[in-house]
Amino acid sequence: MSGQLVRQLDMLRELQAARYGRTARELADEYRCTVRTVQRDIQVLEAVGFWLERRQDDQRIYYRFARETRLPLNFSVMEAAALILAERAGLGLEGTPFGEHLRSAVRRLTGAMSPEMRQFFERASDYYVPMARGYKPYEDARQILESLNEAVMQRRVCRVSYRSPHAEEPRRYEIEPLRFQPHRGGLYVISRVARYDNLITQAVERFEEVEVTEEEFEPPDHLSIDERVRDTFGISYEEPMDVAVRFTADQAPYVRERIWHPSQQLEELPDGRVVLRLRAGGFFEIKSWVLGFGAAAEVLEPDELREAVRGEMRRALGLGEEGAT
Repeated sequence: MSGQLVRQLDMLRELQAARYGRTARELADEYRCTVRTVQRDIQVLEAVGFWLERRQDDQRIYYRFARETRLPLNFSVMEAAALILAERAGLGLEGTPFGEHLRSAVRRLTGAMSPEMRQFFERASDYYVPMARGYKPYEDARQILESLNEAVMQRRVCRVSYRSPHAEEPRRYEIEPLRFQPHRGGLYVISRVARYDNLITQAVERFEEVEVTEEEFEPPDHLSIDERVRDTFGISYEEPMDVAVRFTADQAPYVRERIWHPSQQLEELPDGRVVLRLRAGGFFEIKSWVLGFGAAAEVLEPDELREAVRGEMRRALGLGEEGAT
């Protein structure tokens, strides 16, 4: 059933994109199934509520998405499917007003569908397992989030009370919130602090108070958020450094299949190992990433990162300083 539903969903995408339509034989060849299977799929899609036009040319019948078929708000088939899937998966918005708005949008979208069409999309999303782990709950930060969102959208200066992780008391100052940045199940705000004319990244859950003022601001041209995000490994902005890590042959396939950073370059070694090179800032985040691979990763450069990783591994084993027993 899973393969059938995925094929039907992709078939809808093909028929919606095909200007002149597709024949059953063309679809059968593309999906490596029989013409009869394609015809049954078409019958299922029409029963759900999708209108398909038929036209004959050179004794062949072409199918295409009927112009009269309109999903709510003129969404395409795959846009509707993606929106429903995003709501099911959460995508780091759990407990935030944005997550509630996403659920509201999906309810409006599916509420305008026929019951059969709604069930079709919901079944399609059921084949993706939501697995949110390590995310930050924001149920108690609704007002903070709404205030920050208002400030970002309207470019308003905020007076905030913010408590850093190890601070005994919160600090009070003014910020100019510019953008939200989701990262590993958390939500962060990139702001300019006018007093120091620099950009800072702050975790939403650490704000204790946010007062949106009537004072407007203009985003700074000389401070580029895009450059900042490009140069970071995670969310910590530090001067970029050249990093090289060698991975064992058994971990090489997993390293190859991901984009760890936009600057990365992969060097294949004759024995199956790989060396990943990148240039990014965020010493603690890069160190934590390397440690996640255990003995399968060896830092080649920089020296300070290599020593930091070695020290962490020794302490994790209870070995203490170099040479201790």
